[in-house]
Amino acid sequence: MRSPLRYLAGLCLLLVVAQVALAESKIHQLITAMSSSDLPRYTKLPLFEPHRKEFTCVYQDPHLPPVDAQADLWFQQALAMELDPEIYWKDKDWSKIYRLYQQAADRNHWKAMLNLASLILSVYPVPEKNPETAIRWVEKAMQLGVPDAWDTMGIYHRKGIVRGGSATSAYAFFQKAADMGSPSAQAFLGAALDAAWDNPGNGFWANLPVGTKMLECAVAQGNGDAAHELGFVYARPHTPEAKLRALKVLQVGVKLGSGKCASYLSSQFRGMDLAEGENLPGYIDEAREDRYTKISDILEWYEGTLKLPNLDKVLPLPPAALPKWNGDVQTLIDAAKAVTPPVKPPASAPQPDPRAALVKSGLLRPLADWPQPMSCDGGRKCPQTGIWEARVAARHPLAALYNRWDRQAFVEKGANFPDPQQQHLDISAHDVRWTWLGSPNQIHIANVYKIAL
Repeated sequence: MRSPLRYLAGLCLLLVVAQVALAESKIHQLITAMSSSDLPRYTKLPLFEPHRKEFTCVYQDPHLPPVDAQADLWFQQALAMELDPEIYWKDKDWSKIYRLYQQAADRNHWKAMLNLASLILSVYPVPEKNPETAIRWVEKAMQLGVPDAWDTMGIYHRKGIVRGGSATSAYAFFQKAADMGSPSAQAFLGAALDAAWDNPGNGFWANLPVGTKMLECAVAQGNGDAAHELGFVYARPHTPEAKLRALKVLQVGVKLGSGKCASYLSSQFRGMDLAEGENLPGYIDEAREDRYTKISDILEWYEGTLKLPNLDKVLPLPPAALPKWNGDVQTLIDAAKAVTPPVKPPASAPQPDPRAALVKSGLLRPLADWPQPMSCDGGRKCPQTGIWEARVAARHPLAALYNRWDRQAFVEKGANFPDPQQQHLDISAHDVRWTWLGSPNQIHIANVYKIAL
């Protein structure tokens, strides 16, 4: 039996070591002058209102602090190492990953701050394992005005990582984060508010109008798992129109990287709920089931980081025909992911190129050649089959949100380009300029195509 005195002495020693390490850390110095009541973790917030009447969709991206190129390069390098599927997690250089994130965080890279906090609290063998350091990195991001940081602090309250945290304080932080524009908070609260009745003990309430608005706002910002919940909401009337709407938003969720959406679509094409009349497609499609199953396995590993904006190239919704596939899962994923033209070597000293890190991490597929120059107004019909990239003018108020590296789509000649309005974005189709990146599928036999890279 362990001696109580020996246990107490050991505990005191651990506390002293932890305090010394904390005092020497940079993040501790950032907030050390504050009293405990002034810390962002203890911000006094209005209580959560599950039956609120209104919710105004606010987007996070336009309000985020700027990120300098060097910090983003360090961040992308760390992310590429962390996501590398070829290296077993125990064999990854976690010390270097942590160091790169820390270098980026020291230069106010907010994503690096949140990733650092996540690693500190994870099972991974990173150099720092003190929960207080994780909390302080999140607080630093909160001070920079990052909505997702307020959502993370809510999670810390809910899990008891913050001293005195509770469900009451957690939901107050979630509400604050959602109103600031955090897509993760909007997705969480949207799912909590779309129930048919109140059950606070199990964390859900009947406020479908507000819950739906939150979910739609989260999807508009690229949160794929919010599309999973929204699919259930849209399908509730069980009419053909409702089922089609649900299928479409679930497909959007897969494009945004949601393994949940891919897994659910797999079960639907397998025939789940077919006998009850609640199956979305209304029939069994084993070929589509197989592709969604394989895609879901990959997306669940990447946890939302891998985007598949060109999914329609390999797995369009019916009634479109499926292109022939060689059975290789990597072909399926590579053809569906975002692409980038080859980078021309710079004439002068090379500058950091964030696309290189995205390619290395497997999030972007480089094209072999520059495609033929071609662009089109988003309000017109597509003039050429292939992958198209969408952009709005830099002066557009939603440019920071819309002009992302994964804002692409595989569009058939003569079809409409994706309408931002249908993605819950207040952007006119005519404000979008689509640029052709090539990479169409190849003809196999008469009127039958096969997936090509």
